[in-house]
Amino acid sequence: MIGETLDKRYRVLSLLGTGTCGQTYLGSNIQTKQEVPCVIKQFEPEAKDTLSLRKAKYLFAREVKILQILGKSDRIPDLLAYFRQGEKFYLVHEFVEGTDLTNELGDRRWSGVEVLGLLREILEIVEVAHREKVIHQDIKPSNIIRRQSDGKLMLIDFGSIKKINNQMANEEGNTSITVPIGTTGYMAPEQKSIRPKLASDIYAVGMIGIYALTGIEPKDISLDHDTEVVQWHDLAKVEPKLTRVLDRMVSPDFNQRYSSASEALETVRGLKLGNKLLDIKTIIGAGTLLLILCGTGLYYWRLEHSLSKTSEVEMFEQDRTQFPFLYRNDATGISMKYPSSWKLSQSGSDRGIIAKLTPQKDESYLITPEVSIQVALSNTESLEQYTTKEVYQITKLPQAKIIDSRPVPFAKGAGHKIIYTMVNPDNNLEQKYLQFWTLKGDLAYKATYQATSDDYPNFAPTVEQEMIPSIKINPKETE
Repeated sequence: MIGETLDKRYRVLSLLGTGTCGQTYLGSNIQTKQEVPCVIKQFEPEAKDTLSLRKAKYLFAREVKILQILGKSDRIPDLLAYFRQGEKFYLVHEFVEGTDLTNELGDRRWSGVEVLGLLREILEIVEVAHREKVIHQDIKPSNIIRRQSDGKLMLIDFGSIKKINNQMANEEGNTSITVPIGTTGYMAPEQKSIRPKLASDIYAVGMIGIYALTGIEPKDISLDHDTEVVQWHDLAKVEPKLTRVLDRMVSPDFNQRYSSASEALETVRGLKLGNKLLDIKTIIGAGTLLLILCGTGLYYWRLEHSLSKTSEVEMFEQDRTQFPFLYRNDATGISMKYPSSWKLSQSGSDRGIIAKLTPQKDESYLITPEVSIQVALSNTESLEQYTTKEVYQITKLPQAKIIDSRPVPFAKGAGHKIIYTMVNPDNNLEQKYLQFWTLKGDLAYKATYQATSDDYPNFAPTVEQEMIPSIKINPKETE
């Protein structure tokens, strides 16, 4: 099979996977100027008689129609072609370049806020299928790809081949050869009985959320022997609101779950974490803090007022340990606080970098860690367009790998955060980058932290938790 050309245009390059009812191959379209990679799924009915092949053809056509509808979403791979050769049926899907979600889970425990964002993004994709009454039946991290071009998640492998095989067996009344579609740990109880519902997909998404929170694979999390309730509460500390949502998503009774992705998504979008009602201790504590702030507020107001009058770097003589330095550029209206252990150098490069900051520790770095501030004219109309352009440029870097890419607040406005790695071709060292950007008028503001992957953790907390949040942008109004 490897090396063959199917339908006179799809060359089979390698085997990606195999099952009882078909194989999946990596291929390429040789009729395009540059060979475009694709995924080829092959289905061969077990029964070869005329009636069985006729049924297979009908079911295959029905699945194709569904996949064509789903492929209109930019978060589900497009169905590029479908055809039959002899007794074998083929589906050709868009190949999604990126890494699957298994690379992001297990190494650490995600926060509740991160998990909430993950649930929302996955449910938004599943909602597309559920609107067409399509059940995925095998939602799991390896079937969720973070697209390299923009960092967005995509859902792959809608299991059409297995569904055709089961539907043929059911129509013939031979249920003994049907097999559950799904993966242990993510498979809802009703799926094991080959009675999947839309709510079965909700169960799988909920288990992914629990995996992210606990760092433990679902197959290794115990179920109650009698009720099949997932025993996960003691494995992670989670806000009760999120716990209740996840418990409902993974209820062993599908009637108790959210009935579809739309219903679950509505709840997840409305969930706010971290907002607690004030109790008396909180009020007393806040009052005490307010008195302290009032006592020092005038000092900081005068300090900030004096800093706003200059574009030079000034050092506070008091409170040196917290915010000893402030960089400010009046021409662009940007300012940022930074530690006294960092050194500032100002520049005006062609790329719009107006300042660079490096740690002054007496260490030998192969590549010195650096924070840079860049301000440049933007020819894009929106932050989304600018982000698409920037992410695309990142994907063209040598061996680039996007780790995280998402919208975030930045400088009291809408912004975008991205973390990625690339290999420096000059020394073959892997470098890691953290970037935040936003648009203000016709200017694009970008803050970048870069270091080798080994040195990156040494300063990442200071940059992301102190320096980046201190950035303020107040561009001058054009007269």
